[in-house]
Amino acid sequence: MTAALEIEGLEAGYGGAPVLRGLDLVVKDGITAILGPSGCGKTTLLRSVAGFVSPTAGRISVAGTEVVRGRRSVPARQRRLGYVPQDGALFPHLDVAANIGFGLSGAERRGNGPDRVTAMLELVELPTGLAHRYPHELSGGQQQRVALARALAPRPTLVLLDEPFSSLDASLREDTGRAVARALRAAGAAALLVTHDQGEALSLADQVAVMMRGSFLQVASPAAVYLTPTEPEVASFLGHASLLDGRVTDGEDVTCALGRLPLRTPCASGAVRVAVRAEQLQIRDAVREGRPATVVDISFYGHDATVRVRLDSGEELAARTPATSVPAPGERVRVSVVGDVVAFAATG
Repeated sequence: MTAALEIEGLEAGYGGAPVLRGLDLVVKDGITAILGPSGCGKTTLLRSVAGFVSPTAGRISVAGTEVVRGRRSVPARQRRLGYVPQDGALFPHLDVAANIGFGLSGAERRGNGPDRVTAMLELVELPTGLAHRYPHELSGGQQQRVALARALAPRPTLVLLDEPFSSLDASLREDTGRAVARALRAAGAAALLVTHDQGEALSLADQVAVMMRGSFLQVASPAAVYLTPTEPEVASFLGHASLLDGRVTDGEDVTCALGRLPLRTPCASGAVRVAVRAEQLQIRDAVREGRPATVVDISFYGHDATVRVRLDSGEELAARTPATSVPAPGERVRVSVVGDVVAFAATG
């Protein structure tokens, strides 16, 4: 099976300053999320694939056709990609039907254009009655679905989505994201989704590429990058794991400020950094088992809360706790760990 997208040794930058540093990536099918903090190079990567940025080195192939080799590249309009920008960028003077049909050839518009528009509206789960409305008459979520329908109408192998849900409020973001994911899978199109939202990447994607400083730290399934991160930075960024110094002596357990903990995967003996997820930490009152600590502050979210504590040994940790059992700042508590942990060989 030909991969929808292959990237090898991709480098790009602006004014001599490197942004992408030798990226390799394969997207066979499904949704691949490029996840990372602002300024890490996500958008530059997407724009390089789209043809809006000229890389300085490397190779890009779309559906087996090479579109970039070194400084030579195929023009953006000839790459047959679907593209959904951050704000949808619908044409305000065209109605929904005309927006969706914009990417079709003249023959397609004259032939089965109306049928294709209807099929695309149904695919993105919008009423066909919206076909003759204008963008300003649609909600934000509807506009993004129309933008996806426009991108899918010419039947591209690959669709590029540049933080497409970031402008939507929380109530729309999840529903729109799931509808877009269903539409992409139903259309059989692979997708490259750029996002800084961890929940979005983990819940929508089949593959997650964690990016920092122009490089990929880990490319794997959502479960793998979360449960078995290969780098301390991945563990810290995804889910904000707390990192502690520790030591492995038998390969199966690690000793750290939280005591002796089982390892998720065997690790060579020696000094390590231990990643402990916030949901693994249990906060109890001071008369029970666990390591003594003091509550530093609370971030309350309604359904739960993040409690930052300082162990008596000095380390600070973030724990997630139910909203019904939130301690007060300054309260003395004990902290224990549920489940196994991941350790990384210490460097330096």
